[in-house]
Amino acid sequence: MSGFFSFIRSQYSDSFRALSRTRTITTSGLLLAIQMVLSSYGVIEVTDSLKISLAHLAVAPTAMLFGPVAAGVQGALSDILGFLLKPTGPYFPGFTLSAALLGVIYGMLLYKTRRAPWQIIAARIIVCLLVNILLNTVFLTMLYGPSRLATLPLRALKNIIQLPIDCLLLSAVCRIVKRIPAVSGR
Repeated sequence: MSGFFSFIRSQYSDSFRALSRTRTITTSGLLLAIQMVLSSYGVIEVTDSLKISLAHLAVAPTAMLFGPVAAGVQGALSDILGFLLKPTGPYFPGFTLSAALLGVIYGMLLYKTRRAPWQIIAARIIVCLLVNILLNTVFLTMLYGPSRLATLPLRALKNIIQLPIDCLLLSAVCRIVKRIPAVSGR
């Protein structure tokens, strides 16, 4: 168990150190720009609170290359910038937390690992259950009242249907990122 915690500690310290490198900031900035385009144009709105988006795919390379801290920062910045550029309702910091948590989860499971299929699937399942279904439903309920809790079954169904597609797309992103030369800045 102590090996697990030392691995997590090293992931966070390495990822935090990577934030001071120019290459990390510029690469993350480019991936943030791609994420903003995907969140603006790569979205299918089923209802006003149910959307299918591919924007999470732009956080994955940051998580794989620079770790959970950099990916969490990118996630939070994408939510804030997304609200400033194209607001779809009131700003709520809970959604910023959700976006940051997505990056942290990806970073914890995909940074400095082999990125085996089980890790990719685990990352998407955790994000779907914890962030998409649980946290975002709670935040929508806090914002718009208990009537939004009625959307929970529909949100769960959407995530179940989208899970295999997201896993396949994330696997493709992982294969592409593996071919990128080391960007550690050493």
